[in-house]
Amino acid sequence: MSRDHRPNRSEAGIGLGELKQFSEKLSVPDAVTAEAASICIDSLNRGLKYRKPLALITASSLYAACRVREVPRTLDDLAAVSGVHRDEIAKCYRLLVNEFDLKIPVADPAEYLARVASRLKVGEKVEANALEMLSGAQKAGISAGKDPIGLAASAVCLASLLDGLNMTQAIAAEAAGVTEVTVRNQSKPLRKILEVQPGRTPRTRPSWHEPETGRLTHVEVPVRSYAW
Repeated sequence: MSRDHRPNRSEAGIGLGELKQFSEKLSVPDAVTAEAASICIDSLNRGLKYRKPLALITASSLYAACRVREVPRTLDDLAAVSGVHRDEIAKCYRLLVNEFDLKIPVADPAEYLARVASRLKVGEKVEANALEMLSGAQKAGISAGKDPIGLAASAVCLASLLDGLNMTQAIAAEAAGVTEVTVRNQSKPLRKILEVQPGRTPRTRPSWHEPETGRLTHVEVPVRSYAW
């Protein structure tokens, strides 16, 4: 006998209620909430409730809707409001993408830059230089397939160093809601762009050494303007 996958009113009501709470806490547009509700109900109809906790389905549906509608919210944002671990949300999100063949637009790291820069309280000059780095990365074709949030955090971190600030990758990662490993990996291609420019060689290499204190402090780091 086949199992009836249709959610009862109680399950659907609880799921949509949680979804509304998560959406309000994250201040997402109504269109995103509606998209998430559709994904959530479809997931329950297909029996995902027998394999995954309801809170996980709801959080993952909202994250998927944010990605579909190109609203920048991180896995850590969803984890914070739902109480579900970010790794579990990521796994369930990938399941939803495959299950419903969701068309996820390629995220632009620049969309996340202002948010990361604001959390780190860096100046306009640092933010502008970080944006130039991301533009250079896009022109060089190295941003494709990279974590857009991690790439934005890496750009802000490197731009801060070039502006005479020592910022650890751990601080940048925390502000962006990604892991330190992600920031470290995304920094590598950006460093190559900064160190080797077509038709020119930097007079001195920037110092990529991170302080052990984890604090933002002014240090003597050469400040240069890179033309992309």
